[in-house]
Amino acid sequence: MSTTTAATEQIPGSRAEPDPARVARSDPRDHIDGVPVYGWGQAPPYLRTQTQLGEARLKLADGQVPLAYIRTRKYGDVALYDPSGADKMKPLSSSTKARMAKRRTCPTCQQVRDEIVPGERCSVCRQRVERERLRLLARTCGGCGTVRERPYPEAHRRCAPCRRAQLAEKRERVAAWLEEVTTCAGTDCTVKVGAKTKARAWLKEQPWLLRPESPRIPDSSWRPDGWSRRCPPCTALEEQRQAEQRARWEREEQERREAGRRAAEERKAWAAGALVDPDVVVLDTETTGLHSGARIVEIAVLSSGGEVLLDTLLDPGEPIPRDASAIHGITDADVAGAPRFTDVLVQLTGVLDGKRVLIYNDVYDVGRLRHELTLHYLDRAARDSAVTAVSTGDLPVDLQDGALAEARKQAAAWLDGMRFEDVMIPYSRWYGDWSDYHGDYRWQPLGGGHRAAGDCRAVLDCLRAMGRSSSDETDAIDMLVTGNGGWGERMAG
Repeated sequence: MSTTTAATEQIPGSRAEPDPARVARSDPRDHIDGVPVYGWGQAPPYLRTQTQLGEARLKLADGQVPLAYIRTRKYGDVALYDPSGADKMKPLSSSTKARMAKRRTCPTCQQVRDEIVPGERCSVCRQRVERERLRLLARTCGGCGTVRERPYPEAHRRCAPCRRAQLAEKRERVAAWLEEVTTCAGTDCTVKVGAKTKARAWLKEQPWLLRPESPRIPDSSWRPDGWSRRCPPCTALEEQRQAEQRARWEREEQERREAGRRAAEERKAWAAGALVDPDVVVLDTETTGLHSGARIVEIAVLSSGGEVLLDTLLDPGEPIPRDASAIHGITDADVAGAPRFTDVLVQLTGVLDGKRVLIYNDVYDVGRLRHELTLHYLDRAARDSAVTAVSTGDLPVDLQDGALAEARKQAAAWLDGMRFEDVMIPYSRWYGDWSDYHGDYRWQPLGGGHRAAGDCRAVLDCLRAMGRSSSDETDAIDMLVTGNGGWGERMAG
């Protein structure tokens, strides 16, 4: 026997075998530059990722290379390093350790855990509370809520009186079911359509329907296969009722379709007529924002033929917000030296007087006109009140309120003298982009470049699209009538 063999035999078995922590649990799947790539949980257990080294207050040494990789689906190939070759990090300060310990301390049990404790309980406390809850639930009657020392039977979790009441309720439900499935379901009809013995036999084959813990079943929807719900006379009456209901529904649906056709034709006639009506003008404004105090910075009015009747920038008397300038491109420098709304009011009145004024979203633009008119007439009302006060020597206490009320009254009178018509709602209904969420047609963007004159021209384009004769529109209405859906189904309204 050689000396090598003798030496090996003298080494204890625990030392001759390799350390399990340093042995891979399977062969590598691949190699990257000669470094093995293992599947999840198959690499030597002693190796650590860079994150795991950091948790142990270790960092990669200069030039330290990975000894293996672990292949993951989410993060790809993750490098594994030998902890013994890593450098130790700088020790944490006592204040940092205290903060870390505080975050890992459970507020309930005051124990320091290995992980951060979210909320008021650590995982151990949450599990303990859940066990206590389940123990209390097992000792609480599911019927009357009575709590006793030992758990109730797990099958029904009820005290004896509640269990008897549950069984009685189940028996009543089964008896009612037998009566329901064997008696005609027609109104005030008592004709028998089946035998209770056969119904009981069928019910025994459905054990889940007989569980006392489900006292509301079986109901009339459960019945043996092939059983009729009604006797022949009641069946004939029900068929007649359904036929009448179907005919009434079809008649109402036809009326709805005809109403949709008429509405589509009216929209087409309205749009086509507006394009050739010399009394039609289109108005649009650009403002300093969407809030109730927004001022007008640009206003334009075009005729139905596209002729520019008014197109001017306006000085709002206040800085234009950057967000508003980002939309329409009008800045403070652009309106410097431009006229005020008061300066163009006479021209605007002459352009709109006696005309049909079409606006895309008239609620907003009319609201801005009302605000500008109120400010205009407020200046006049304030001057008139001041002159009266000077001439009489009496200064009313409610001078400001009276001036504001007078200004609003005059602004309303100016607007009441105009005829405004909205284009956005008819165009949205013609476009037909239905929203189930809003229960109406979605408002469509105008696409005029957010300048007043350009938006007016875009409104005229909308009118041309609505007013032209189109075979596509006719086909869409036919699709509505036949119920084939598509955008035409929504277009007819």
